[in-house]
Amino acid sequence: MTGETPAAAADWIAFLRRLIDDERHIAQAAMDGGWWEPTGPGIAVDGRIMAQVSTGSGLQAGHEVVLHMAGNQPVRVLDELDAKERLLDLCEHQGERLEPALLAVLVQFAASFHDHPDHPENTWEET
Repeated sequence: MTGETPAAAADWIAFLRRLIDDERHIAQAAMDGGWWEPTGPGIAVDGRIMAQVSTGSGLQAGHEVVLHMAGNQPVRVLDELDAKERLLDLCEHQGERLEPALLAVLVQFAASFHDHPDHPENTWEET
């Protein structure tokens, strides 16, 4: 922390919203053509591996596609997964005393997996 007082929740929220907005803009711009898929194995070029990915937008990836790919470096994705696991650990430690607000956060984390067959909303049955 650079200041003498800890950042307020509103500061954290504003910071994260700015980052999310930036990433959303890049991801939406990169969606041209829908899903991506590899077109074959990587090729060694000057000691680096160049991989070809079909983006549905022609033979060359647009600037937004490249920005999106570069922004999703494996180390960053792993850091995000670690952070989510720490949140899950905190929630799990609460057990049945989990605050409704934290449960709402968990539900939102799971929202991007809504089409997974094991998603709780897909497996829940009325009794």
